[in-house]
Amino acid sequence: MKLLCATGNNHKFGIGQHTCAKFGIELEQAIFEVDEIQSENAEEVITKKAIAKYELAKQPLLVSDDFWAIPGLKGFPGPYMKSINHWFTPKDFVNLTRKLSDRTIILQQFLAYYDGHETVVFSHDIPGVLLTDPRGNEGPPIMKVVSLEGDGGLSIAEVYDQGKAHATDRINGRKDAWYQFAEWYSAKQN
Repeated sequence: MKLLCATGNNHKFGIGQHTCAKFGIELEQAIFEVDEIQSENAEEVITKKAIAKYELAKQPLLVSDDFWAIPGLKGFPGPYMKSINHWFTPKDFVNLTRKLSDRTIILQQFLAYYDGHETVVFSHDIPGVLLTDPRGNEGPPIMKVVSLEGDGGLSIAEVYDQGKAHATDRINGRKDAWYQFAEWYSAKQN
């Protein structure tokens, strides 16, 4: 079964492809530029994004968005990470968080499926830790200063640099948003 996945982020698309393939779902990548609403409500942002992209695609689709929360900074940057990644360098993140005693960061994954009638949102939090020095080359600035749970202390960028972004040992143990979606969509089709 095929489904449109409306994301320009090749990393997210690759993870989605890897997970969905296990459930017999073939994702087809499509890129649609839409104006995203500004809100601190992640479900509102992802739902509006799904509806806007559906209006362009005219077919059922899945959209993905990640939000980042640093508890020591009262949840900053949340849904504003895309903008922050344009402004901040990895060193800016290190400088901003250098004095935090709580170095926790949470990757908040959100997926929204929309078919013109029904919107279903899937979410999963993946805890991580803020690093004190940037490491790795791949991806936006935040990926060089965060190590996610299950990545053995490597920054996200280092994981991607090693080609392990979709490695079975990295994501098989996670019942993340992609897994939740694939399980739901597979059951919905049968």
